[in-house]
Amino acid sequence: MSNAGAANDLNQMAANAFRHLSTGQPEQARPMIDALLRAAPMDRTVRSLAAQLAVISFPVAAQRVPTMIEQTATIAQENIDLVVFHVDLPVAPSGIHEAIDYQAVLRLAFTAAALKAPKAQRIILTDETTQFAADIGAHQIIRRPMDLNRIMYERLRLQIAYLQERPAGRASVLMDTDVVTNRDPCDVFRRHFDIGLTWRQGFPDAPFNGGMIFVGPGTRGTDFLIEARGCYDRLAATAAVTAHFSRDIKAWWGDQFALAAVTGYREFGQRKTDGLIVNDTTVAFLPCDDFNVTLEPNVNYSPDVLRQKYFVHFKGNRKGMLAKYVALLQSGQI
Repeated sequence: MSNAGAANDLNQMAANAFRHLSTGQPEQARPMIDALLRAAPMDRTVRSLAAQLAVISFPVAAQRVPTMIEQTATIAQENIDLVVFHVDLPVAPSGIHEAIDYQAVLRLAFTAAALKAPKAQRIILTDETTQFAADIGAHQIIRRPMDLNRIMYERLRLQIAYLQERPAGRASVLMDTDVVTNRDPCDVFRRHFDIGLTWRQGFPDAPFNGGMIFVGPGTRGTDFLIEARGCYDRLAATAAVTAHFSRDIKAWWGDQFALAAVTGYREFGQRKTDGLIVNDTTVAFLPCDDFNVTLEPNVNYSPDVLRQKYFVHFKGNRKGMLAKYVALLQSGQI
């Protein structure tokens, strides 16, 4: 077989393995990934597939029943919290993002929130030392001690603590600093769910974005996140998983693995409905394209299209686009 033919075969095998992982079938992907590791053990794509296999193979027992998410009575805007987690760090924890003035980003995000959801409460979860300007736009700042070396784990921990203390009857949007409120969030909570996860394609081991989670009233959404935290602990203590990562997964990415593992990789990957009941929690699957959209530079989006998006997420190095976008919101062009 020619080298070109062998390479094509390996590429096709990698594509097939990725497809099986995306549908929650690690047992189908494993023989292919093992063969790829023998043929090209240092290849970046192969190593990524092996890491995805380790995560998706991690067992989490739960009762999972398909369900359709129904419409329900809306929640008044004054009963909704927009909850942002932020702490000042010396370097970006991802290791790939540029230096960013997150306080400026947060001020812009809260400017948009005040415009589109003026009656919602704007809350910051943070550590004991990060300082915020008086005009940051928050109604409340909640401070707790935390381990800054495990920032994603700590974000989940602080979110759970906030949810356990919030008054009854409130709904919550747990969001990243760089998320713009683009529509009235009341419309999201017309759907009957305990927790709403925003999903995207292309990440078999992390289909849900941890930077945008909707939690309905009551305690079941909190219970789901508590279970995810326990799963996170187990993942981070499992050598067969952590061996594939160069850093502590409690610092980056691991929360998204835990959300998916508790939800069920297979059940989500092969879903026929827009929700699951996981144990007693109703989990809604909300597409990022509508509820947590990421805009790409140099793409022209029509105002009519943009007005349909509930939240706009300026991930990574896209944050330079945020000020212009908020100005368009303020001028009524979006």
